[in-house]
Amino acid sequence: MAAVLGPIAVLLAGWLILAALGAVGWLTSPEADLGSALALATRFLVLAHGAPLQIGGLPVSIIPLGITATLILLAVPVAAFAARHAAGQSADPDDTGKLWVDGEALTLKVGGTFAGVYTVAVAALMGALGVISLRGLLGALAVAVVSGLWGAAHGVGFDPTDAWPEWLRAVPRAMGAALLLVLAGGAAVLALALWEGRDRVGEIVTNLDGGAGGLVLLVALHLAYLPNVILACVSWMLGAGVTVGDGSLITLTSSEAGLLPAVPIFGIVPPPDGGSDAHLWWLAAGAAAGAVAALVVTLARPRARFDETALVGALAGVLAGGFVVVACAIGSGSLGSDRLAFVGARLVELAIFAPTLLGLSGMVVGLVLGLLRRPRTVPEVVEPGAQEAVELGG
Repeated sequence: MAAVLGPIAVLLAGWLILAALGAVGWLTSPEADLGSALALATRFLVLAHGAPLQIGGLPVSIIPLGITATLILLAVPVAAFAARHAAGQSADPDDTGKLWVDGEALTLKVGGTFAGVYTVAVAALMGALGVISLRGLLGALAVAVVSGLWGAAHGVGFDPTDAWPEWLRAVPRAMGAALLLVLAGGAAVLALALWEGRDRVGEIVTNLDGGAGGLVLLVALHLAYLPNVILACVSWMLGAGVTVGDGSLITLTSSEAGLLPAVPIFGIVPPPDGGSDAHLWWLAAGAAAGAVAALVVTLARPRARFDETALVGALAGVLAGGFVVVACAIGSGSLGSDRLAFVGARLVELAIFAPTLLGLSGMVVGLVLGLLRRPRTVPEVVEPGAQEAVELGG
């Protein structure tokens, strides 16, 4: 029952948060309609799963990853509670008070039920809005599977990687460490861009003049798309660049952007002369991410030869780079039509730059580690008895 009602509770909690923000807009705007505000909250909830929608008469497909992450954070503890509850019903405690259950079977059962109900509920919301989107269904399924299985496994203490070899168990850790380092670099780029463009951002906020309620909604909107902005900064940092509309291009060494919407975050877009060769140093962050991925994996193979560590290091870097490309692709999309038909990372270039940069740095680090750990040649030791026999025979 917890696995059935839990997903509905998660979606309801997410909708209530968005509805509260919509109510703020309704209260502060005399021409706003409460029904439209609540409908907009439902649209954003569906958009958070990837279903493209019409908002304000404009096609919008870019996913507010901040809302998506919030839903996952809400769903994981609910799925964990459902798994613990199911374990308590299906097993009896031993004399120490511990419950012994089949963790794998219970995780699949609870996580699968959670994911199925969650996906059906999102499909019902899309149907209520008259939206038919395979992308939205796949996005809902992905969110549900990740949160359901992750929460259920955590609830019963099941780790599916326990049976893996140590070096293979290190691969997810390596990819996670590389992604965290890349995201930290993207956040640093964003912080620096906000500082440099603070005057432009402040001017846009002042011109909007939405009062206290409008400022609250602006902050909420920017938090909803904060992960998307960081991922766009990651694409810029890795050399692939960013596009903010048709005919625009922002890279490490150049900046070409046309007319942009009056949204404060676009104030960080540098002026036409904002590129510089000094920005190429940001590529070191990507190289460091590949190095960290290789370090985590190669240290888990203490007896591997240098050629093996170089290969494994390169593979770890390439996989981490591929994961970065997928994340940036999820965080890109349309904010309207015509010029804003696509906003975000330049995916074709990123698919070349990210795996190459992280893979090469991973290969170099793996090779160096393998050579440093290469065992020295040990002279052959002859047993004393054998040595004496040789001498007597001579």
